[in-house]
Amino acid sequence: MNDHQPHQPDRATRLRAAGLKPTASRVAILEILEEDRRHPTAEMVLDTLAGRMPSLSLSTVYANLEAFLQAGMIRRIRGAREKLRVDGTVQDHDHAICRVCGEVFDVPQSLMPRPVGSPFESEEFDFVDLHIEYEVICSSCRERGDGIVSRK
Repeated sequence: MNDHQPHQPDRATRLRAAGLKPTASRVAILEILEEDRRHPTAEMVLDTLAGRMPSLSLSTVYANLEAFLQAGMIRRIRGAREKLRVDGTVQDHDHAICRVCGEVFDVPQSLMPRPVGSPFESEEFDFVDLHIEYEVICSSCRERGDGIVSRK
């Protein structure tokens, strides 16, 4: 098992702490999300679990992804052009998304300095967090000559 924090409580305990019943499907889905660095879609999660949980349905996967999102256990990849994509790593980091193939890559936040505190004051909403998504052409697409961009 490859948890991202050395002394992290087990998944069932974390699900209970988030107010979610730790069903077998929830534990299995959470495991996939935390270990699959591809930032999977619901369909990718279902494909990964199909052999192990043949009765698992796509609607169950989607329902659990939404429950995990609401509980703050996973993050939605906002710039992905496909269906819902999620990230099981909630620790602060940014993303680079290939404009050609849609692949999503983790980018350490240390690459871009963050403002200290809230960058603005507003009565309309509270500033919560800042995440940057870079639009890139990945090395695989670049090597194939896909999406070549002229640099002026």
